[in-house]
Formats: sequence, structure tokens, C-alpha cells
Amino acid sequence: MISKTFRIARMIVLATFALSSAAWAATCSNASLSGTYGFLHDGTDSNGAPASAAVTQLTFDPTTGTFAGENTASHDGVIVTAPVTGTYEVASNCTGTGNPAGASPFSLVVTSTGFLALHIFSEGFAVRQGSPTCTNAGVKGNFGFETTGLFVAGAPTTGWVGFIGELKLRVNPSGEGVISGHIAGAEGSTTLAEEPVTGSYTVDTDCKGTATITPKGQPEMHFSFVVVDCGKELLAIETDADTIVSGTLAKRD
Repeated sequence: MISKTFRIARMIVLATFALSSAAWAATCSNASLSGTYGFLHDGTDSNGAPASAAVTQLTFDPTTGTFAGENTASHDGVIVTAPVTGTYEVASNCTGTGNPAGASPFSLVVTSTGFLALHIFSEGFAVRQGSPTCTNAGVKGNFGFETTGLFVAGAPTTGWVGFIGELKLRVNPSGEGVISGHIAGAEGSTTLAEEPVTGSYTVDTDCKGTATITPKGQPEMHFSFVVVDCGKELLAIETDADTIVSGTLAKRD
């Protein structure tokens, strides 16, 4: 989860991009967002405290100006998965608006890899899916792992939480995804030294997946993720109750 100071900085930068984009000499249109993207986004309450985290898979159709997909989100520690539909419009200066059905519009800026998005009290980024092989074997490799967020009332500990480390994703002879590696971090006021982890993962043909990671001596952590950047990155959200945690796995080799 992004700190309040960094969140405000991201908002200022995004607003600056939108205001100055006419000077980019770029020409964009709805076709600048086409195909499938993973979208990682989070939000705060009016006091700046983390209140939501979500990962969404969206497919944009520039011929109709519509998008559709599925969103997995934690709202104050309650995990909900639901379909998402809406319309979008991208101006020639590469700024635009997304209009999800039943929700408020969000502003966006097209980037070379996807887009940045901003909504009141929330922000995020999207990465193009590309052409990954969406199987357990298709995403195996060594990944840097980073998540941040908040454990809320009901979790074993409460307060800020963050993990960082390296995870190795491999496939056993039965074709099952297996995780090993090391992570360090903090839960609430407790600092966690680097410890080995074990776990498992499954990638579905639609490029969404789930993972279970168990640090030594700690409870299992469960994640939903979306495969992006041709399999080089996974955008993830923790799906355990009473958690508001999101992050990424970025391929090292």
C-alpha cells in the first residue's frame, strides 16, 4: 500500500501529465488502449488511511469504446470478486476518462506500457498483458516480490504490513506450480527477519491465477493475481480476510 505522502505525489504527477500532455506531441485515440490489461489500484478513506486494494483484469475494445473484465478487491478487509463493465474515451493528447458502470468516472493517462489512473481517494496503474503463455510452466522463473498494505481488526496482528524478497516459481513432475524462496518484512510492530517460504500457485488459461505463500513459522498468505507484460510480471492482491494488501512479482530471469 502506498504511503499518504507518496500517494499525494503520484496524484500531483498524474495531474501534471494531464495538464501538460498537449506538449508531448503525441497522438492518441481509443485505439491506444486495446486488448487486455492488468490494473492494480488502491484507495484511502477521507483521512488518508488505507481502505481498499484491488487487482482487475480489463479488456478494452476501441471499436465500441467499451471495457469489461473482473475485479478482485479488499474493501476494509472484506474480499469481493465481481464483474466490471464500462466505457472509455482517450483524447488525442493521451489523457482520457473511464466510466465504469455503477461507479464514478476516473481520469487516466496512456503510457507506453498501459495507463495511470486517478480517482478521488484512489490511484493505480495498468500494464498490458501482451502474449504470455498462461500455464503454470509459462510463468515459472525467479521473481522479485513486494507487497504493502494494512492488516485490520480481525487479523492476527493489526497495522501496517510489508514484505519483500525473492520467490522461485517452478513446476513439479505432476505439472503443479510450486513456490520457494525467502522474504523479510514487518507485521504491525513486529519486524520479520528474512525467512524461507514455501507455497504453490496456479495459472488459469485466462491469465488470472492464485498463489499460497507460507513464511517459516507464519500463517499461510493467499493471493489472487493477473499475469501481465508477457509473463514478466504478476499484479497481486492478498485475499485473506481482514487484509488490505497488494503488490507485484517482477521477473528477474
